[in-house]
Order: sequence, then C-alpha cells, then structure tokens
Amino acid sequence: MSASVLSANLEEGAMEVQSKVRRPWCLFVSLVFFAVIMFAGGLSPLAIMVREMYPKYVHHHSSLSEMVSLSSTVRMPTATATIESASAPSSTSSSRPEHKPTPRPATASLPVCGDGKCERPESIETCLADCPGVTTPPKCGESPHSDPGGFALADGRGHKAVSPGDCCEKCAAHAANPRNSKRPCNSWVFCGLPQCWSLDTGNKHTFGECWLKWQADPKHPLYGQRGKYSDSFRKRHMHAHRHNNLTVPTHVPWAGGIMGANVDLAVTWETSLEGMRSSAGEVIVEYRPWESREQNLKRGVRPESMF
Repeated sequence: MSASVLSANLEEGAMEVQSKVRRPWCLFVSLVFFAVIMFAGGLSPLAIMVREMYPKYVHHHSSLSEMVSLSSTVRMPTATATIESASAPSSTSSSRPEHKPTPRPATASLPVCGDGKCERPESIETCLADCPGVTTPPKCGESPHSDPGGFALADGRGHKAVSPGDCCEKCAAHAANPRNSKRPCNSWVFCGLPQCWSLDTGNKHTFGECWLKWQADPKHPLYGQRGKYSDSFRKRHMHAHRHNNLTVPTHVPWAGGIMGANVDLAVTWETSLEGMRSSAGEVIVEYRPWESREQNLKRGVRPESMF
C-alpha cells in the first residue's frame, strides 16, 4: 500500500470518529436545554412533582420576570391604600366618641384691696378702701366714704341706727312726717366703725351715729369730705385726735347719701387740704366757716357750698 493511500485512509477514519462523537454531545446538550425549559415552565411531570413536594422552596425560585410583575402588582395598591388611609378617617376612629379633655376650673382670683369691691376676706378693718361699700337701696343715694353736709335735723351723738340702711330709713321717715315739711330730711350720715375720725377734735364719734340733715338744693349736693384722704391731708391732721388714740385713716370713715341722688360709683374722690377732687376732673374748694363769705368766694368756694 502506498503512502498516499494510507494517509487518505487515516484522515477518513479520524473524521468518522469525530462525527460519531459530536452527534451524541449535541443530542445531550439539546435534551438538557429542553429539560430546563420544561422544568422552568412547570410543564414536566418532574417539575409538577417537585412543586407539590416542596411548594415553599419552588415558589422562591420563580423566574425574575414573575417576581418583577408580582412586585409591581402588589406594591402599587399597597401604596395607594396607604395614601387613602392617611387621607380618610378610619371607620373605627369615626365610630368612637371623640375624647375631649375636661376643662380645668378657673382659679378664683384673690380680692385686691383698692379695686372698689368689698369681697371676703376683706372687711372694714382690713380694707377701708373697699369696705363696707354701698349697702343701701338706690333710693338712699349712698356714696361710700362720704360726709354729706347740710342743716342738722338729728344729732347723731344721741340718734343711733344699726346700719346705713337703717339710718336711711330714719331719714325717709322724717321726710314723710308732715310736721317736718319745712325742712324734710334729704341727707344722712352714718358711722360704721367703733370710732369715726372727723375734723371736730372736741367730739368722739362712735359706731351707730346717724345724722339726719337737710340741704336746700339736693340736686347740687354738698359734702364736707369724700373719698380718699391725700397724703398731705393725713400728715397735717395726723395728731388731731391723739387724745382719742386715733390717727387719720386712709379714707373717709363715714357712709352717707343724698336721698334720690344718682351716684356714679365709677368716679372716685380725694379729699385734700384745698378741698375735694374727683377722678372725672371736678374740683370742689373747701368751705371754711371761720372765714368771711368774701374770703371763701375769693378762694373759689361755690356760693351753694356756703351754709
């Protein structure tokens, strides 16, 4: 056999062997690929059997596309539901009665001496500025801390009453008596303290004194003192009643009124050495009985204030 024939035979045999080996390998690869496709799609009996035996584990090995689609279909409604639940009140909370905190009771403010109201525990002894206040009916025309003037009909040192209201009633009874028609009582003054300070140092005025007076023009009432004493007034007269162991109080200790008068309690008064001045700007110059009429008029005393 020649060398060329031998070489041709060897080459032909090698190609035949190679083709025999390649065909089974291609078949094997095809089968494996087909099995993977069938198993992944869940169509093979083996895949069905494995899925039934291990459903939990098979579920977690789903394809990426299934996981993405499942995520998109589940999460979006959840987010929508979250937004809706945040914007709309829940049925449970709407069905429950709304709890409102119990309001705390307002704390009662303590009374302040000088506010014009006599409130407990204030008293005439602890706060003369506010107490006793107006305690009589409107017909009595009471002005707290006042000493109305006028012609004396009943001397309080011998004419007693139990209260300002009682003194007012005595004045009304005097005016109603026909025998007093010439000078009926239209002004009254009451002492409500154990001892009431006054400028007349020769007398000691005590509780219950009820002075009945008559004024010629009650529409233009006269007062000797009214409201608060000024500091200069108190300093000047501090020792006027030293013999009675009594100093000048902060306010006029008397209570008095002009029958039928309308008193504006919002207006306050102060008695000074020169006279009386109101918070509304009214000024009344003090009448001095020891001076002549001309001297009083020169100081600014009103003619109707001289009696």
